Amino acid sequence: MAISLLVLLIPVFAVVWMYRTLYGGDTVVTVDPSEAIGSAQRAGLTQLPPATAPQGWFIVSAHFRDGYLRIGYLNQDQQGVQLVQGRGELPRPAERHYVGRSADMTVMLVTAGADVAPLAKLLPIPVSVGEGG
Repeated sequence: MAISLLVLLIPVFAVVWMYRTLYGGDTVVTVDPSEAIGSAQRAGLTQLPPATAPQGWFIVSAHFRDGYLRIGYLNQDQQGVQLVQGRGELPRPAERHYVGRSADMTVMLVTAGADVAPLAKLLPIPVSVGEGG
């Protein structure tokens, strides 16, 4: 029984090891948000975030859909922050959120507990803790 278990586990461990070392299985896959930011700009959104992340952060997703720009970030501790920007009121999430408004633009940072200060410093619209956040 023990030999059968070893025969099954050794290939599994070998595949996991190869995935992690040879194929970079633990690396964060980043995206360039320029296309999504450009689409938002062409749609008339103003005061958009920069196409770069704070030092040590990663941009992992970027979409412009239904009038809202959404950019996903990971900080150094692998905690996620999502930026949502659009016109008017944005939906209120259950997670902690930070909101900023300027003219008809609203920007919101949503997180489950990450420190958003490095990202907030880069934004053209200042944000503060939202209701329920």
